[in-house]
Amino acid sequence: MGSDQEYFSSDIIFDILTRTPSLKTLDTCKCVSKTWKRMIYESSFMPTYCKRTDNVSGYFIQDMKNNKHVSVFVSIDQSEEEGGRGGRYIGRFPYDDMKILASCNQGLLCCVQQKYRAYRYYVCKPATRQWQALPNPKLCYETVAVAIMVLRASPLRYKIVRLSKLDIVEYVNYRMLRCEIFDSDLWTWRETQVLNLPYNEMITKYCPAVCVGNSVHWLTNHDNVLAFHEDDKSFDKFSLPQTVNDACECKQLLEYQGRLGFTCLRKKDSTIELCTIELWLNDGPRNYYQWTKKMDVNISNLEAILDYPSPAGFYNAEIAFIDSVYEATFYKIQDCSVRKVKLSYEFRYSRQFFQFRSDLESVNLKGG
Repeated sequence: MGSDQEYFSSDIIFDILTRTPSLKTLDTCKCVSKTWKRMIYESSFMPTYCKRTDNVSGYFIQDMKNNKHVSVFVSIDQSEEEGGRGGRYIGRFPYDDMKILASCNQGLLCCVQQKYRAYRYYVCKPATRQWQALPNPKLCYETVAVAIMVLRASPLRYKIVRLSKLDIVEYVNYRMLRCEIFDSDLWTWRETQVLNLPYNEMITKYCPAVCVGNSVHWLTNHDNVLAFHEDDKSFDKFSLPQTVNDACECKQLLEYQGRLGFTCLRKKDSTIELCTIELWLNDGPRNYYQWTKKMDVNISNLEAILDYPSPAGFYNAEIAFIDSVYEATFYKIQDCSVRKVKLSYEFRYSRQFFQFRSDLESVNLKGG
């Protein structure tokens, strides 16, 4: 059988793919051919796709106001004024002081609500305004990190991985972390193991977990990546690129074209004249991790139009997502153009960024 190009032009294929309403179907299309996969990752694809399907792709930004968590969703197709098109589908959460703990690119968030001294975990699909209360994990242990992953789209099955602090005096040289996993099919939390980290090494508080395949990744303050593999419930740890040092700022893990990526800001100094965003991709297989630099993005020109620009991720292959005071900016690398989204005063210095995409298909959050 011939290739798809023998039957359809690339313009026709692009048009069909950008009208695919289900994210599950779209992700399946990436496996059809390298041509289709490359097309889906083009910089023009996702904005066109969201416009034609009304699906959403962007970032949740989270901060604190009056000691309560506040969040807002921003996307590249919003207007420059606050509350653009993306806000039509994802507005404010239905409960006060709702803190986002983790996100995934299948439209789900894991959140926790604090009301006085009581806590309640939730899973939600905000694009369809679906919320489901969950059994709480063992909250007597302080939460260190959380991740959510979708293992099956239909019927929906998801898992939430929670690491919490286990303080035992006699182990003074180690930081002991408990691992609990919530399985939507079982509808319960189960403890799997205890993880030991060097006592002065911690998971970076404001860098959310990144899921690639069935593995979860967290960044640590020692420039390491802590990985949890769902298939065999194992952990391992590997370092960031060797050239990453204290001169690099705004360090973030991200999912980039289906692979684990890392981005940071290398500021100009006496030896470096440019202010650049570095993007690295992890190319090695499991247990043999290898980083390759994908690109250097010069953002020195942005300092004239943005207040304290700092990278927070990549929207797609050619568009960087950049935070600044009162603004979120989508920076198109090819032509150096910018798309600003105004933020309200609550988000003057945004703290956390959760990459997020979702379709508008309702799901059963109560599991199997």
